[in-house]
Amino acid sequence: MRYLIIALLALVLGGFIGHAIWGEKGAQPVDPLQVIVTQLKTHAVIAHERQLAIWYRACPTVFGKTPQIFIAWPARLSYQLELGDVRVTNSGGVIRVHTSAIHPDEPSVPTDFVDYLSTTSIFTFANEQELVNHEIGKATPIARYLTTYFLARDPSLQADFSGELQSLVEHLAAALGVPVTRIDVDMPKIEVTSWPKLPKLELCAGSMASVNGLPFAKFEEGYTVPVGFRPPQPARPAGPHGAAPPAAAPADMPKGIASVFPTR
Repeated sequence: MRYLIIALLALVLGGFIGHAIWGEKGAQPVDPLQVIVTQLKTHAVIAHERQLAIWYRACPTVFGKTPQIFIAWPARLSYQLELGDVRVTNSGGVIRVHTSAIHPDEPSVPTDFVDYLSTTSIFTFANEQELVNHEIGKATPIARYLTTYFLARDPSLQADFSGELQSLVEHLAAALGVPVTRIDVDMPKIEVTSWPKLPKLELCAGSMASVNGLPFAKFEEGYTVPVGFRPPQPARPAGPHGAAPPAAAPADMPKGIASVFPTR
């Protein structure tokens, strides 16, 4: 009987200890910053596009009289900001978001929308359609070069991503009841070390290849020479928790589309 009582006491004591260790605990407080980070990491990739129009006048070297080919086509440059390694801190109501760098995607060149006008002569001993197709084949390499150029030389591209991210974090913070005075985005500065090469463009004398009306290439002594240009910057109004807007810019600002979508 004594051993039975000891066994029962041991069983009851073990139950109390087990309940104390593994028993149901009260609800733990949720860290709103962690919720924001989780939402950014698991549900969002920010994408932005640049819509361009490229045109130039080519005078390719052929046997006989040199033809003139005016060619124009649209391009869509795509960029992404992945948020898999995003970090978020909060200091006195100032939320700072740390991200990786923007990276470019393969540009889209819809060749179905290519327009051309060819001026040839009976003394031009070359197939007109072959000449035009040869120029169309240069569209993708040109778009790849411009993708890198806008990535390196267009400050509004990085500002667009920062604005989208600020808006996203602002909505998440509001939903979680986090008081916010300012949202800063810390995004690495883009440094391009490898530039795609422009294809050979045999431009007509005195002309240049243009993108959205801005010259980007010329032809000198048998070589295609890049021409630097500054993409127009849009006037950017400040959001309620964003940074102050930059100075006003011309109306011919770069056009694009931004979107936020789940990762796969």
